[in-house]
Amino acid sequence: MTLLAADDHEPLFGAGFVDETIVDPSSARAGSRDSRRGERDALVSAAVERRLAAILAADVAGYSRLVGADEHGTLLQWHAHWDELIAPTIAMHSGRVVRITGDGILGEFASIVNAMRCALSIQRGMAERNAVIAVERRIEFRMGLNFGDLIVHRGDIWGEGVNVAARLEALAEPGGICVSERVRNDVRGKLDVAFDGLGEQRLKNISHPVRVYRARLSVGESRALMGARLPAGVAVALVRSRRRTLLYSAAAIAVTSCIAFGAGWVAPARMPVPAPSVLVTSSAAPHSASPRREASLLSIAVLPFLNVSGDPTQDYVAEGITDSLTGDLSRALPGSFILSRGTALSYKGRAADARQIGRELAVRYLLAGSILAEGKRMRVNAQLVETMNGNQIWSERFDAERVSILQVEDEIVTRLSRAIALKVIDFEADRRTREDIAGTNAADLVLRGAAALNRPSSQQSMIQARTLFNDALVIEPNNADALAGLGTTLVFEFVNGYYESGGEDRLRRAADLLERALTLAPHHLSGLKASAALARAQGRFEDAIAVANGVLSENPGEPWAYKELGLSSMYLGRLDEALDWFAKAERIGPRDPARWTWLDGRGQTLILLGRDEEAVRSLVSASEANPRSAGTQALLAAAYALAGRLENAQSAMATYLAVHPDARASRFRQNAPVPLARTAREYQARREHLLEGLRKAGMPA
Repeated sequence: MTLLAADDHEPLFGAGFVDETIVDPSSARAGSRDSRRGERDALVSAAVERRLAAILAADVAGYSRLVGADEHGTLLQWHAHWDELIAPTIAMHSGRVVRITGDGILGEFASIVNAMRCALSIQRGMAERNAVIAVERRIEFRMGLNFGDLIVHRGDIWGEGVNVAARLEALAEPGGICVSERVRNDVRGKLDVAFDGLGEQRLKNISHPVRVYRARLSVGESRALMGARLPAGVAVALVRSRRRTLLYSAAAIAVTSCIAFGAGWVAPARMPVPAPSVLVTSSAAPHSASPRREASLLSIAVLPFLNVSGDPTQDYVAEGITDSLTGDLSRALPGSFILSRGTALSYKGRAADARQIGRELAVRYLLAGSILAEGKRMRVNAQLVETMNGNQIWSERFDAERVSILQVEDEIVTRLSRAIALKVIDFEADRRTREDIAGTNAADLVLRGAAALNRPSSQQSMIQARTLFNDALVIEPNNADALAGLGTTLVFEFVNGYYESGGEDRLRRAADLLERALTLAPHHLSGLKASAALARAQGRFEDAIAVANGVLSENPGEPWAYKELGLSSMYLGRLDEALDWFAKAERIGPRDPARWTWLDGRGQTLILLGRDEEAVRSLVSASEANPRSAGTQALLAAAYALAGRLENAQSAMATYLAVHPDARASRFRQNAPVPLARTAREYQARREHLLEGLRKAGMPA
């Protein structure tokens, strides 16, 4: 794709605005044409702006061949790639889609690093998606990336900087990226990508030679520049595209047979939908004598979800949710074994006991569910069953508006995968504690430590988790899970203010532990999450944002990462942006044990904005989610006081001062959870409103 004009094969986004009218100076009409042109140019000049930006140009290699071979199928693929990978990735990297053609994209980014990270993410995501598609049917992009001056008018962009990007794209191989020297220099040291020099190139209609580099995509995932004190092993991984069913290609097919793990199940025609019923055999008679393969500790089979809408054209929704969950659970539950979709699909329409399926598939847990799509509403019921005894250990119902089926699917899948991962860890940890299994096995100790971290944070829960992770490291000194877990507890103890002294030492020890963990396992999710909080605690907010985005690249359904984006945005003075991130965390984790952290952050942000009553509501919810958080009580006291509710304010302040009797408004949060001196001026200026509330609530000046 070079977006060429039909007559002269030159880029439409040229170096200037082209008037194709040829004027004869001797013509009597030349003067009036010049006059009209002058008037038009004056209007245009008034409406345009110039700015520097990174420009990404991409087109589909061999698009005409693909369309000629299968026009409809190519269109379906393109829509699926766009909705599931390309558009979300551009948005995640703060890019703007300027123009879309039948086979190409033009995007603009304020940051060269973000633009490069986005290009790498899309190309690697496309490679992953194409792995299951026949070679002759694959959609592959060529990409060109440049940084230069733009003309912006009515949302579109022109200029030599755009032309260079288009010419670079033409030099790239299918699945490859070519960049200008400016791009290569700016991302060097910030991203883990190497470049091969192609020398100076004479690009068509570009007046000067351009030095071109080809990105070597096989080098590894992207890594953010973390600064001297961030663990060297922190890898900000690129977005891994979720493998979705091609939702647009769903045809009207026969109504799926319901999967009841025993008797048949007749779907009701209207809401509400009962949770899928799993048959638990109560007879003491033994099951099949076939030997049971040993199931791994965290092993799950996602059985095909049922479409109980009575409309077979909605089967594709159930299939899409099943597919997405199979992929997302492995990210939400690192180290788990998630049975392949093909194997689980063999149970579609079969009635079987949960214990029997567990034996046959060698899994400890089964996830089953149903969807009911009716009008503008969709309801999903899900249940988790452990296969040792056939007991249901968790069930949940999700209701959503069907604004966009992909958006609804994404929201439901992220909420499901997060909730299931937490439940499996807690259930296994509790079971092994009850049965006194743990004690000499590092994996068991780590599991119990992770369960302690999953509870609403307190000084006692951190001590418990820290002890378990330390015990695991005695057994296995290079256990990455234990190293990351121990580092996490130290960061938590600092940012939550559990100790009056020793904060710097805790952060120093945490940095060492996380560096070791991420050297052993560069994509370790817990290690990345803790590294984002560590960077925030050290006042390196942009680094914290980069690492949080890396967490989302590993698992887009991780509310912790959205919370970290919110907190760092708040300290940078980007308060409206912070509220958006906190809202995203709440949508994914409305029952998450860490929910109090983003409600607390949201409450503080609302105080800074002067929205005191809203702050009260958010902080009350945070306090209910974690009554042991003393810091929340201080914020709540300030919000109450600013809202004129002094009796409530004094009560909340008394709770806080009972834990921190030496607290003074003048010293409030000067060094923790972040160094105040590293925050933005906007944050510090608005913080005066918070301090006023603390003084009104009774905190000594």
